Amino acid sequence: MSVTNKKYLNGVSIVIVTYNGSNRLLPTLSHLAQQKNIDFDVEIILVDNNSNDGTSKKAQQLWDELKSPFTLRIVNEKQPGTMYARKKGILESQYRYMLYCDDDNWLSEDYVSTAYHIISQDNQIAAIGGKGIMEYELGFKVPDWMKDYEHNFGTGAQGEKDGDTTNVKGCLYTAGAIIDLKWLDKLYTLGFESTLQGRDGKTLVAGEDTELMYALRLIGGKLYYNSKMTFKHYMPAARINWKYLKKLWFGFGMADFVLYPYANYFKKRKNPIVLRLLLATFKQLLILRIKKSMNKSVVGDRNELLYIKKKGFLMSVLKNRHLYKKAIVNIITLKSV
Repeated sequence: MSVTNKKYLNGVSIVIVTYNGSNRLLPTLSHLAQQKNIDFDVEIILVDNNSNDGTSKKAQQLWDELKSPFTLRIVNEKQPGTMYARKKGILESQYRYMLYCDDDNWLSEDYVSTAYHIISQDNQIAAIGGKGIMEYELGFKVPDWMKDYEHNFGTGAQGEKDGDTTNVKGCLYTAGAIIDLKWLDKLYTLGFESTLQGRDGKTLVAGEDTELMYALRLIGGKLYYNSKMTFKHYMPAARINWKYLKKLWFGFGMADFVLYPYANYFKKRKNPIVLRLLLATFKQLLILRIKKSMNKSVVGDRNELLYIKKKGFLMSVLKNRHLYKKAIVNIITLKSV
């Protein structure tokens, strides 16, 4: 079944997925209003993912104040979860190229133009990612340990150099990514169903963006990176703490188990029997616990994060075997194309 159901009109649909984002939207929309060198059609679709803080009303008010340089359409997605909201954005998009802009992403003024002119010149490119740069709250003193983990927040380079990163990094974060809907249409027509639905306000388990990129690779799409596509990722002080980072790494571990079959496929490895994987994970967790106990726990300790991540992996092995099997079915279905 086609999810786009469009005639591939030439232009860019910028999709903003937001949950209770009324206080984050002003700089995000302001940067979109300041885009330069736009010689193609552009629309903005704001997907309100069941907010209860007046996000939709606030967004329309802000866009009116910014003189509405592009069309803004606001749609609702009541099912919590980033992937549900992003899929809603796909369905609503009028144009062939869809750019995901999170509600805390501030795109550089030539971001949309650069993205469009690269992807529209090569039909083999399924997606292009840019370079996120951390933007901290004004006056916030950034902890010394944070510099080692900024990339955990959807920032940093996504390739060793500009160009094809399909078999280098192998995936892109969807924040700031521009995607060719022809490739997405092909993907969903073939029956792809994401096993991970993204953060829903209650959990930090993500990974749905990685799975989407893996799926695009499976059907022959290329992934590109361009360092000139820069955006600032605004990070409030409340999220820059050790407790939040530990929760984030636990979520990474939970997602890693579900994504394990994809990683194995691209690395040409067989999927282990789940029981064997469970025993191996117990052993790895024990080793990490010993390493952790040998040193006094301090903020920024990578061994502690690795231990927590492995705990998340173990939890996922125990709870998400059905998702693991679903990922295997996805791979079998898509690699046969």
